[in-house]
Amino acid sequence: MADRRDIKAAPYCAPYHPDPGTPGHKLPAGACDTHAHICGPERVYPYDSERIYTPPDALLPAYEHMLKTIGAERMVLVQPSIYGKDNRVMLKAMHEASLPARGVAVVSTDIEREELADLNRAGIRGLRFNLVDVKNPAMRPPLDEIAAMAERIKPLGWHIEFLIHVDDYPDFEDMFRDFPTEVVVGHMGYLRPGCPVDHPGFQGLVNLAESGSCWVKLTGPYRIAGQDFPYADIVPFVSALVERASHRLLWGTDWPHVMMEKTMPDDGDLADLLAQWVPDHEQRYRILVDNPERLYQF
Repeated sequence: MADRRDIKAAPYCAPYHPDPGTPGHKLPAGACDTHAHICGPERVYPYDSERIYTPPDALLPAYEHMLKTIGAERMVLVQPSIYGKDNRVMLKAMHEASLPARGVAVVSTDIEREELADLNRAGIRGLRFNLVDVKNPAMRPPLDEIAAMAERIKPLGWHIEFLIHVDDYPDFEDMFRDFPTEVVVGHMGYLRPGCPVDHPGFQGLVNLAESGSCWVKLTGPYRIAGQDFPYADIVPFVSALVERASHRLLWGTDWPHVMMEKTMPDDGDLADLLAQWVPDHEQRYRILVDNPERLYQF
């Protein structure tokens, strides 16, 4: 059982919306939610002592209920920071899911080859490196260490996913132009509210995506917006990505929306927001179906 004293050390998160609405725009067959987390049960799976938040239980049945409601038929689970390198909760959910499931894990850089093979068989298709939401900056591995790990997973066809503030890296394009594997960047680059669209870090991200060197997730708009739903101030960033790199964009709910500092969103509204951002049906199909099918090997 988790240590209650430890749990109180990290702020509690608001619960997800329990009864999502049906989107006005129907998602296409095969649509994929490429970014979600399963959390709990907390009484069974202890949280990492270095976490910066404490979520309420957000379990597979509730997540699949949400997916069914919005019309998504595939899922990609991403290892949340609350579990560190303990991937048991995610792997269990992937095994028990009623929908096709893939995962993005967090592992030690000295992981054995046999364990990587086991994870591949379980449906893992990438490794995540969180360069943002950690208590101790010393825990962030240097880029050369991550690149070495990328070389190790390259034969598996996996990718490296980053949670990173691209506005901290004006040389972002140069950093990742020749990276050994596919690169995925969450939350549209996790820009801080107020960052200008011409920031060199964001423009580097768009350039890499346009050239085919990077994937970008249209997730967590509330994490980079200064405004509440419908997050109008981030539209210029979304438009820049859609206009130049729809062939390298992915979409996800970011369920259960941990560390939410704005109004808790309805996932049906988030699905409709994508239709507003991407009114072209062919581009939206590419983002929801074709791109994740290729990247995650469905």
